[in-house]
Amino acid sequence: MTSPPTGRGYLTHAFNHEGADYLRMAYCLALSLRLTQSAVTGLSVIVPRSQHLPDRYRQVFDHVIAIPDARPDFVNKHWRVDNYVRMYDLSPYRETVTVDADTLFFDDVSPWWEVMTSADLVGGTAVTYRGEPIEHNPLRKELYRIGLPDLHNGFCYFRRGPVAERLFATMSGYLEDWAGTCAHHFGNPRVPFSSDSAFLLAIRDNGLEDIAAGPCPGTPHFVHMKACVQGWPGVPESAREWRPHVSHAFDDQLRLHIGGFRIGAPFHYHVRDFITDDLLLAYETALEARHGAARG
Repeated sequence: MTSPPTGRGYLTHAFNHEGADYLRMAYCLALSLRLTQSAVTGLSVIVPRSQHLPDRYRQVFDHVIAIPDARPDFVNKHWRVDNYVRMYDLSPYRETVTVDADTLFFDDVSPWWEVMTSADLVGGTAVTYRGEPIEHNPLRKELYRIGLPDLHNGFCYFRRGPVAERLFATMSGYLEDWAGTCAHHFGNPRVPFSSDSAFLLAIRDNGLEDIAAGPCPGTPHFVHMKACVQGWPGVPESAREWRPHVSHAFDDQLRLHIGGFRIGAPFHYHVRDFITDDLLLAYETALEARHGAARG
């Protein structure tokens, strides 16, 4: 950090890899925040130093934070989830919400900030596209087995201070010996690293379960759209792609409808090609129209 953290804002990371354009997703996320939020609209993005940013991308981010493109050998090169442990140090905000780049906002969640600010740390709750609690996430079997809280960092609030600093320092320590961390907690040194697993282990190791659950259960929450968590029969336990199983469409106000349900919560869509050229253009056009109306 080159200047003291100030204000509130959202923070994501976007490391592109093998056709997965997370920077493009982060750009669309920034547009959706500006179109839908009445209070906190700013998004900062963490990128590798080698990443080229088109000028129109750079203009919508509060800050572009470039870091070395290095990773531990055991981290999946497709996801770069190790970057999450650095978000406390890298955040330009006094109050931060971390959000995955492959997310869109549709309803104004600004009132959540006034709820979250009464805590030092609040983890997100994941729901299906129907708005129902996820009864079983097959990707979290190891986490369930040792009783970790069912919270997520796909939407996570933290306020700068000793609680969040200790949490992220603990996660950073895990990276130095992930196999040993897994052997200690899971009895298995080969549990794959994920930012959620590190996040939840750090919550437990620091006795923060009650704090991280938040002052108002269910706030914040987001739609976790992996196919394997929707409760659909016959879906493989690792399935991410959800579009063959349910219809979806955007209306003329860029609101998303899936299987007859209008999506209101932040929407974690997961699939890499969800942001089409037409959809991105629609977001750009809508934001320009709003700016034009404000100038008029």
